[in-house]
Amino acid sequence: MDDIHLADQSPFQGPTDHPKPSASLRQKNYQGAGQAWLIDISESFTLLSSIVRVIHPKLYAMGIETIKKMGMAGSPQEVLQIWYSIFNGVQIISNRETPVHRDHNTRWEWYDLLTTVGPYQEAILELPGVGLKFSYESGTVLGISGRLLRHGVSEADGERMCVAYFMRENVQNRMETKYAGWNNWDSYRK
Repeated sequence: MDDIHLADQSPFQGPTDHPKPSASLRQKNYQGAGQAWLIDISESFTLLSSIVRVIHPKLYAMGIETIKKMGMAGSPQEVLQIWYSIFNGVQIISNRETPVHRDHNTRWEWYDLLTTVGPYQEAILELPGVGLKFSYESGTVLGISGRLLRHGVSEADGERMCVAYFMRENVQNRMETKYAGWNNWDSYRK
């Protein structure tokens, strides 16, 4: 499992410290695999951010505002220039079962996007709290409140990679971004 964060707020940082990129995007790593990965995934970042603009406009606006504030706060410009996501965190889970869990570093009202790719068969995504199980085929994109709904994914036969996109609450706090509330019909009225 790999975490890639545009901004990572360690519990050991003080109240005036600015979030820093995860190790994979810091200068020595960025010039190699970090930068190449961001370039390779830029189209997916853009598409998935566009999906959030449709399914949760307030969350999309919050993400855009946070990225802008990070740029003004001195976050590494070379990373921000090719970070095309409204999310400030990405986690890659490769070839493993994900036990049923909740995500505790986000808020109830926010959606995570879970995507899955690879040549595999028969993965199942389970939401036991609501009694649902879904076929989790390659190419699936799921918007879910990861803090609200317990969720997990079975083992798969083949090569499977899940890429989970999320917002970290502590980054939003540090950037003093107004929180996106629950999505509702008023979000679509102008």
